[in-house]
Amino acid sequence: MRKTNEESLGDILARIVRREGFRQPLWEAEIREIWMRDMGDYIARNTQFLRLRGHVLEIGILSSGLRHELHFSRKKITSFLNEKLGQEVIQDVILRG
Repeated sequence: MRKTNEESLGDILARIVRREGFRQPLWEAEIREIWMRDMGDYIARNTQFLRLRGHVLEIGILSSGLRHELHFSRKKITSFLNEKLGQEVIQDVILRG
C-alpha cells in the first residue's frame, strides 16, 4: 500500500496562519466585526479605532462620557469579546481618547 500525505485545505491554512503570524490581524478583524455588530449603534459610531497589541485591545472612543462609562466595563467587554471569539484572545482593554 502506498502512504499519502493528504491534509485538508483547512488544516494547511490553519498551520500557515499559526506559523506565519497571521493570527493577530485575523483576530483584530473579527473583533472589529463583533464590536460594530454587537455593541450598539451609539458605541459603534463613537469608536475611532480598535487595535490588538499582543493580548491588549486598544479602543479609541470619541466621546469622553462614553469612554468614562466603558472604563468601568472593561472586564465585561473582555469577557464578552473572548466568548464571541471562542477563546481567550484579550486579557486587557485600554480606552483611548
